[in-house]
Amino acid sequence: GGACSGNTMSFLNAEEPTVCDLIADFGIKVLWHPSLGLELGDNLQTLLRDCISGIIPLDILVFEGSVVNAPNGTGEWNRFADR
Repeated sequence: GGACSGNTMSFLNAEEPTVCDLIADFGIKVLWHPSLGLELGDNLQTLLRDCISGIIPLDILVFEGSVVNAPNGTGEWNRFADR
């Protein structure tokens, strides 16, 4: 979303439990994150399409930041994959 990633930075600075402990102890699988994910371009688009189609199960979706409406609700400031 439209943000400065402040929420991510606060999350990564957690101490009790640490992010690594949280992920390991609770078996959380992070599919992708704009600051931490490895997938880019076509690989990321494939990953997202697989989530949408149900090929990759998704239990929780976290959307960080504001939803950008842009002029007249067009969303033209917040684009991904030509959409």
